[in-house]
Amino acid sequence: MLQNVTITLLINLIFMFSTGTFVSSCIYKAVGGKVVISFDDAKLQEDNELRWTHNKQRVYLKKGSQIKLNMLNVSEDGSLILENVQKDKSGEYKGIIYDAEGKLRKETVQQLCVLEPVLEPTVMVECVEKGVNLTCSPMSKTEVVSWMKNGIITNATGAFLHVISSELKSGDHFSCTVSNQISKKSAKEVKPVCSDTDLYATTANDDKEKEVNSENGNEQNIDVNENIFIFGLDLWWMLVILTGGGSFLLILFIICLVCVCRCYRRNKRKAKEEEEYRLTSLMPDHTNPPDEQYMQTTSERSSKSKRPLPPLPNPQGPPCVGPP
Repeated sequence: MLQNVTITLLINLIFMFSTGTFVSSCIYKAVGGKVVISFDDAKLQEDNELRWTHNKQRVYLKKGSQIKLNMLNVSEDGSLILENVQKDKSGEYKGIIYDAEGKLRKETVQQLCVLEPVLEPTVMVECVEKGVNLTCSPMSKTEVVSWMKNGIITNATGAFLHVISSELKSGDHFSCTVSNQISKKSAKEVKPVCSDTDLYATTANDDKEKEVNSENGNEQNIDVNENIFIFGLDLWWMLVILTGGGSFLLILFIICLVCVCRCYRRNKRKAKEEEEYRLTSLMPDHTNPPDEQYMQTTSERSSKSKRPLPPLPNPQGPPCVGPP
């Protein structure tokens, strides 16, 4: 049984070396960088066939002078060129060159790892009963943390560091460094100060956060998160009340503006209708001609009024009748 397993492993090793496949370590690149994956000393001939795959998915195919698939950029010598790489471009890239007869000439496999640059870390301090706890954040699984005490690198690694009280002296300051394969950044130094009566921590470069009590000589920590009150109300409640009142006044102003606009339009329309009515009453009405009977009666009355008047009576009496 053991002999069969040994023979199988040897056959697999022989097959791997006979194919000429070479798997290199991961190529680490930052997001937005440029990557070139080549065949080392192999040169692409005009009649060769070139294939590139990303995570076993074909992205480039060239047979002779004909390019049948071109999802990524490839140079004249067959090298794969990746511009402005992102994290989704990570993975395995495999390139194969065949000659004109279809025989394997060269094969390469490269593993690409695209990483984000590390962020600037900070050291969080927590005073405990038997010392102080230091935490370096933020960090991910791909990042490495190292610690420095008083500017000297220590053997401590990991995001968490515990320092016992006997090893902590006055004036000691600590810092952490976070790094990955493409970048490295260090945190600002902090000086933890812990006492039995008051537990607090201060940064080495920011002593303004401490307040000295002249009466008892003990240092006191400033509570930067102390609630602020205005007119007896908490600041946040005051902001909520002011915001609600402002919204109500805005809605009331909009309603008044709409009412004023409607009244103005109504008054303007009413004035226009009154003006049209006055103009209509002043103009003659040609639509209704006068009645013919009325016109005839009027003409008869006018003709009768033109008849001659009867003679006036003689004041001396009636005229004489007969011969004189």
